[in-house]
Formats: sequence, C-alpha cells, structure tokens
Amino acid sequence: MPSFTDAIRTVGSGLHISCEVQAGARENVFPSGYNSWRETIGISITAPPVDGRANAAIILLIAEVMGVQRSSISIISGVHSNRKVIRIEGMSLSDCIEILHPFFS
Repeated sequence: MPSFTDAIRTVGSGLHISCEVQAGARENVFPSGYNSWRETIGISITAPPVDGRANAAIILLIAEVMGVQRSSISIISGVHSNRKVIRIEGMSLSDCIEILHPFFS
C-alpha cells in the first residue's frame, strides 16, 4: 500500500484524513504532497486563515477532488490550526486510495 495511506483511517461509516494546510498559497491544491514524518497529506489553499475562509475552501476543494457532497465533509480537529483531521462520511478506504493514488505516483 502507498505510504500516503498512513494519513487515512477508517472510522465508523467514513474516513479520517490527517492533513497539513498551507493557507494563503498561490493556488488551491489537494493533495499537495505527503509528510511521512507527521503522516499528513498536504493541502494548499489561496484563502487566508481569517473568519473560517480557509476551512470553507478546504471543504470545497476536498469535495471536488473526492467527488462527494460538501455536506459529507467536516473538520473534526484543528479548526484553528494548520494541522487538521478531515472526516469524509460514507467513503470507503479503497475508494479514497483509488482517487488519491494518481496524485502520488
């Protein structure tokens, strides 16, 4: 299994993805790399970390990449931090790996 999968865990009926966010970046990118030491998948967001704008942009970007509704995504940890745990409700680990694997090849 690819190393980036260390950042993804099945929890109940969904997934938790450990992420590291760079807000105020030049472009929106998910995934933007993998930190094997922290076991986090990178996210770059153009929105600043002000008034929840970066968090809203993260949810929108992940929904687009993963092909799910925004309502199925939530930030369960790290709302005010650059290290976050993102929950995707109703997605299997195998589906997630299939979607993300080409970005890490």
